[in-house]
Amino acid sequence: MKVQVKTFGALTDILEKEFYTTAADTEELLTVLSSQHTALSHRKLLIAVNNTIINKPVVLQENDVVALMPPYSGG
Repeated sequence: MKVQVKTFGALTDILEKEFYTTAADTEELLTVLSSQHTALSHRKLLIAVNNTIINKPVVLQENDVVALMPPYSGG
């Protein structure tokens, strides 16, 4: 599926801020991006699909928006 990927924080130093790619699910997306950008393979990420933070792999649909964010803490 063709999806839009948006990155935030320090991830914009590794990836473009916004781009399109294809992936069947979030696990495949991370595997492909990590193989293309080795700096990602050692980072913990928060992932959101269509504005919802996920904790497990999600099947992606055409035109989904996936946000990749570094972990954050609130206060």
